[in-house]
Amino acid sequence: MSIRRHTLYNILGPVAPLGVSLITVPIYLHTIGEARYGVLAIVWLFTSYFGVFDMGLARASAYHLARQHDEAPAVRSTTFWTALWLNLGFGLLGAAVVYAVAQPVFAHFFDMPEALRRNVLVSLPWIAAALPLGTLAGVLVGALSARERFGYMNLTGVLNTVLTQIAPLIVAVFISPELTWLIPAIVLARAAGLVLLFAGVWRFLPIVPSALFDRTRARALFTYGGWISISNIIVPVLATFDRMLIGALLNVQAVAYYSVPYNLVTRVSILPGALVNSLFPRFSRTESEEGRLLAERSLNLLLAVMTLVTVVGMATLPLFLSHWISPEFARHAAATGMILLAGVWINGLAYIPYGLLQGQGRPDITAKLHLVQLPFFLLMLWGGIHWLGLAGAALAWSLRGAVEALVLFYLARLPFSMRHALPATALIGLAAVVAPQGIVSAQSIIAITVIVSFTMIWALWIAPELRHFLVTAALRLRRFCLIRYRKYP
Repeated sequence: MSIRRHTLYNILGPVAPLGVSLITVPIYLHTIGEARYGVLAIVWLFTSYFGVFDMGLARASAYHLARQHDEAPAVRSTTFWTALWLNLGFGLLGAAVVYAVAQPVFAHFFDMPEALRRNVLVSLPWIAAALPLGTLAGVLVGALSARERFGYMNLTGVLNTVLTQIAPLIVAVFISPELTWLIPAIVLARAAGLVLLFAGVWRFLPIVPSALFDRTRARALFTYGGWISISNIIVPVLATFDRMLIGALLNVQAVAYYSVPYNLVTRVSILPGALVNSLFPRFSRTESEEGRLLAERSLNLLLAVMTLVTVVGMATLPLFLSHWISPEFARHAAATGMILLAGVWINGLAYIPYGLLQGQGRPDITAKLHLVQLPFFLLMLWGGIHWLGLAGAALAWSLRGAVEALVLFYLARLPFSMRHALPATALIGLAAVVAPQGIVSAQSIIAITVIVSFTMIWALWIAPELRHFLVTAALRLRRFCLIRYRKYP
């Protein structure tokens, strides 16, 4: 299968549940209220920090299983079982730590109504149980990725994501909107997805009789995964501590005003994530120069597509939030979302050098970069929230992403063409300026149409692969229509 088809699967997998989110988020906010929604966001952000108990074994298993692509099934099975048992053990250890740490944190750190605080504390066993489910899922997804079974992997992901969104909503509407019901519903829905993932690994790895644990494989997994685990400690802080600090310095309602646009605009990262997930097994199997050439060919295509999507997002985000939620909500959240979207754009381009470095056995470079930037980001985030509120948090998050991207390009020795980057930046800025904040006028429609049209032309000009894809798709559509017409005149 081609990288193009794998990327399409990796895009459709996360995008398909987005339609469900567009429907369920307003219903959630109406049914359980902004305060409960904000608390739920904080709960899952808190548990995401303990993803460090994965110990980097999910990514390490994907890396080693990809390199064992042509080995006997028994060799791959031993690597898989070794990673799975290790991650189950670490997940259970992490669950115990979560249970011990969460009580004082939720009892004293966050500003929330006392009734909600009591509900969270009662639900702590369920919150802790989510951790081993996540560590097991990581190894299962890594194994499917290494075998390039992206179609099955994303199909099960769609089913599980839809279930985790709809099941708690049904509970909220028909039983109770209290967190003591919603949190268990989410955890049980996540557990259901593990069954389908394991069935896929059993079929496609495939799992055959083999040793269930091998010390040599365990050492190899830890050698690679140790650096990934350092990143796993820091990345959740870099990616999500903004909402934690907003909840502490401002209030839980502000978390909702920040989380909704954040969760919306970061969906754009599906595009670079899909491409790099498709490339990662190839990066892991190829020599360094061949991998770098593959990364360079992918970069212009990613820049063209990311810029076009970001321009459209900038131009429509304020109006979308106004109609999707409410004009009052958009007034609080739109500017924050636009700043975050700019950060998602530049950070999305960095997925290519990030995946290249890790795929060629250098996770130590990305881990060291995360260590260096952490204290600067925390200081910038605190100052941004203190002086500028939600917009300051978004600005700190986006600036951190931009600096990280530039450094990654340098360390991976990938060229970053300013000849392409500067026009892209200008187009995104123009889209933000002309975006209608309230009533849509004829002038704003014309301006948006011109900017989006020019961006499309520019994207096709810099990315021959995009032109080829569109021409091929048009020819196939024309052929299909002709066949249908001849069959049913």
